[in-house]
Amino acid sequence: MKADSKDVIFFEKSNWPLSVWFFLSIMCASIYLAIWAPLGQIPALLSTILCVFGLVILSQKMQTTILVEQNMLYVNNAKINLKFVKKATALNKDEFKKLNGASADPAAFLATNFWTNIGVKVELKDKKDPTPYWLISTKRADELVKKLT
Repeated sequence: MKADSKDVIFFEKSNWPLSVWFFLSIMCASIYLAIWAPLGQIPALLSTILCVFGLVILSQKMQTTILVEQNMLYVNNAKINLKFVKKATALNKDEFKKLNGASADPAAFLATNFWTNIGVKVELKDKKDPTPYWLISTKRADELVKKLT
């Protein structure tokens, strides 16, 4: 998904915050020490390189990408025509937590991540689609709602 089109109204790519990278760096250092002590430098370095490489790939796979064009909404690999959007609502921390937890509809499409605690609920009006709404993590909820309505 590229954001270089002239039709792009809204674009956001959400990656891990620095706090998550810091925590995972400490974990890699712990793995390094746990392997270095009994096995030595070379196995410890190899395992640390594999750990860091895996984290970079995981961070790329876990990012949330939101793109709104003139008539389409793309969230990660999902897309929907904006004519099927009935209503978009910005959610605060408590509302988002509730909808992302026990109150979630099992048929809903969730594009959420653990490092963003606010988002947007996009209600749908497509008779052929059993999905009642999309729940999307975003740091710019109010701006996304304005672009969708």
